[in-house]
Amino acid sequence: MTDVQTAPPRFDEASADVLTYLRQAIPIGTWTVTRFDGERQIYLSVDDTDLGLSSGDSVAWSDSMCQYSVTRTRPTFVDNPHAVARYAAIIEKSGLDVESYVGYPLTTSDGKLFGTLCGFGRHRLPETAESNEDLIVLLASLLARILEADLQATAVARALEAARRNADTDALTGLVSRSGWQRLLEDEEARFRRFGDPGAVVIIDLDDLKEVNDLQGHHAGDDHLRSIATILTDVVVEPGIIARIGGDEFAILLTDATATIVDDVVARLRRAITTRHVSASMGFGLYSITEGLDGAWRAADAAMYIDKMSKRPFRENTGDRAAVVD
Repeated sequence: MTDVQTAPPRFDEASADVLTYLRQAIPIGTWTVTRFDGERQIYLSVDDTDLGLSSGDSVAWSDSMCQYSVTRTRPTFVDNPHAVARYAAIIEKSGLDVESYVGYPLTTSDGKLFGTLCGFGRHRLPETAESNEDLIVLLASLLARILEADLQATAVARALEAARRNADTDALTGLVSRSGWQRLLEDEEARFRRFGDPGAVVIIDLDDLKEVNDLQGHHAGDDHLRSIATILTDVVVEPGIIARIGGDEFAILLTDATATIVDDVVARLRRAITTRHVSASMGFGLYSITEGLDGAWRAADAAMYIDKMSKRPFRENTGDRAAVVD
């Protein structure tokens, strides 16, 4: 008898099935599974009939009604939220015509908040809505278990891919190579989309490698590249991968990093690069479900180019080809 290996259930597929079921059990305008990334609420899976929400949309956590449901041990049912001051303020700010809300947290076994299972719509709740309280708790519990299984499987896959990337290293710097970087983005795209992970791509381009090579020789240029690689690996302590993607261009994929964390990483990199008297231009792009990791890379590259162009008048006027302007 042959053992059949089955893949663990995927969180996004299970989420879609749960929302379809809830649509029948409690037919309000929108059902969604969301992710709380520490700053924002991201709509991962959406079953929407009247509010125009889509997967990838997001709001600040402070502007979400779910912030008040995650502290409760039972589902929150709100009929006529306009009558409750804290909900009314959120509805007015959002501009959405919401007359009902249901919310319940999705937490992992260690008690960490992942997101919510919630619904809201333009009409009042059905009279039988609260009789489905135990159903919502059960479905949320099942989703949380599937989430953990999927996260564990993803962690194992990432570990295997990290071992494989050892063969995709740049010989000069020891960082991930361009081919390894491209495979990394392909591997991570589905995971970022499935879990709504916050993250970013950072691009760093050396401004003066050609001058170093021309004036001091290619051995000095190689030392220059190794120096920037050391700076990047010393500064970036957050989860992420650093790659050399061109002759004088480096890229960083930051995972599980909110906008605030990304801002902090970029600021630290700028300070470290300036302190080491290296001239480099930098830009970053935040990940979004709608644009994907490729979109974050394009945004980072465009921002880096703007940074580089902003230095050109200074460099041309002073004649200092290695000046650092941040």
